[in-house]
Amino acid sequence: MENGKHRVKEKANQRLSFQQFKKLWGIEDTGDNLITESPPVPVRDIFRRFWPYVRSYRLWIILSLLLIALQPMVQSATVWLMQVFIDRVLIAGDLSPLYWLILTYLGLTLLRGTLFFSGTYLSNWVGEKFVLNLRKSLFKHLQGLSLSFFEGRKLGDIIARISSDISSIERLIITGATSAVSYIFQLVVFIGMLFFMQWKLALVSLIVVPLFYVVTRFFSRRIKMASRERTRREGAINAISEESFSNIALMQAYNQQITEQDRFELQNHRSFQAKMLKVRLKAAFTPVISLIEMAGTLVVMIAGTWLLINNEITVGALIAFMMLLSKLYSPVRRLSKLLNTIYSASASAERVIEFMEEEPMVKEAPYDLEQVSGYVEFKNVSFSYPGQSKKILSNVSLSIAPGESVALVGASGAGKSTIVKLLMRFYDPTAGRILLDGNVLRGLTLDSLRENVAVLFQESLIFDGTIKENIAYGKPGATEEEIIRAAEAADAHEFIQNMTNGYDTPVGQKGRNLSGGQKQRLAIARAMIRNAAILILDEPAEGLDANSEKRVMDPMKRLMEDKATLIITHNLKSAAAADRILYLKDGEVIESGTHEELLMRGAEYAELYELQHGEKEHRNAVSLSSGSRTDRGNSKTKEELIGS
Repeated sequence: MENGKHRVKEKANQRLSFQQFKKLWGIEDTGDNLITESPPVPVRDIFRRFWPYVRSYRLWIILSLLLIALQPMVQSATVWLMQVFIDRVLIAGDLSPLYWLILTYLGLTLLRGTLFFSGTYLSNWVGEKFVLNLRKSLFKHLQGLSLSFFEGRKLGDIIARISSDISSIERLIITGATSAVSYIFQLVVFIGMLFFMQWKLALVSLIVVPLFYVVTRFFSRRIKMASRERTRREGAINAISEESFSNIALMQAYNQQITEQDRFELQNHRSFQAKMLKVRLKAAFTPVISLIEMAGTLVVMIAGTWLLINNEITVGALIAFMMLLSKLYSPVRRLSKLLNTIYSASASAERVIEFMEEEPMVKEAPYDLEQVSGYVEFKNVSFSYPGQSKKILSNVSLSIAPGESVALVGASGAGKSTIVKLLMRFYDPTAGRILLDGNVLRGLTLDSLRENVAVLFQESLIFDGTIKENIAYGKPGATEEEIIRAAEAADAHEFIQNMTNGYDTPVGQKGRNLSGGQKQRLAIARAMIRNAAILILDEPAEGLDANSEKRVMDPMKRLMEDKATLIITHNLKSAAAADRILYLKDGEVIESGTHEELLMRGAEYAELYELQHGEKEHRNAVSLSSGSRTDRGNSKTKEELIGS
């Protein structure tokens, strides 16, 4: 417990310092929480978290490192050739070594080029494989999270984390790691060569190395903080863009273009501030490092001149030493910049880790339910959404038998859609039990449960693909004959055949190339081909005109045959044909019965029906209910269910 308190306190301190950092460096903060900051994670923990994704490529990484490691050896050999050329050819005036020197230099240059190409290609191949595996893993992980996760997140930010942030992680784990090993090996080889050539000068050249570390440490933490703010704002920009363009019709209809532009501009301005701070830090870092490098070079030149005067070093050796020294400072400088890159990329890694540590609220269960008749029971079910104390459902009990239809009616917010979410196990009830064929839903695998449920949502959800692909979405691997039969049953075959490419016609994003009725019939065909024991209808005819509604009635009736059907509707005229009606208010079932029984009772359902259809129609309905139709469950068929 104490350790947990310590971590919370430590994170609070880090957050406070981050806020102070933004204030110090002029990053405005309006306190908006469009995208929250991800918890900080140490770099070593980031490596520990993502290293398993490259474990299968270890041999290739070792090979690429070997190829990279050979390059400084070749470079050292070319520098040594320069020393031989100056001392034995230029100064001594002996041309005999010139021939083999030229051939050796040419061979080493070709070898270095080959090593560079092979090492670079191999390391990038491994890096892209890492991105592929990590992105696939994160996508799979996100798909397994509960609905509550997505209801509390901006879609644009999720997309940003699965795309650009993962690419940044590759620069940290693969490119960064291999580059770091390469630079370190170069340092070892070059320093060893310097000591071999002249140990006194080598000691002098290392005087400035601690300065590189101090300066790098100073800049790297600040660059990381700027990067964290930058990535957060980039996620906000993606979120606003996705939200605005997904609702472009609403935005234009209400003339909210200026408002959305202001929101977009605000996040872009914050991103601009963070980016310019990062640029200022990097721009300042480079000349400071160059200054330290120049100071080290001047010190070596002074010491080298003194050794040359005292005949402790030759001219060729001094020139070769200076050339090798420039190669030594190059990996030191690159290693310093690499540390900044690593800290910058770690900001993206923190955002991905935050999602990877999310656990599904609905836990997977071990039992597969193979054959389902479709008998559904809710027993004293209560439910509150995560983080909320208010009960959405209170002691709800209901049952749906195979072949029976039950309509849920009531005002918005009464809990109708929540019952559907619980039946689909998007959430689990906080109290009570839900059973399918006598089996508690918590004990069933999500696949086996949802495989036996077909849903027609209020909005006909159509994917950007062909008509064939949209129908087959209800049954992956369906044959062409099955697809056509489902379309025929949904009365969609005729209009599909009249389209340009028939079943291979693209429907456009969200089915924009189809009418509302056509989209609904495709959704019915998708449910048909699924042939599930349980059917959920969520305002299936909402928003359709009279002609379109009439076209979907017959296929809707065929779809409902022999299925346990749950209907969510505000239209009591549509609910009237259900075998039973449950009237919900404030999360409780306050009335239950057939349409006629509820009208005769004269309670809230009857009052709502009168508001919708008028007093005269109410009296006529009551009169009819007491006349020719006494047993609604036996006399009224499913064919009348959706009719109005």
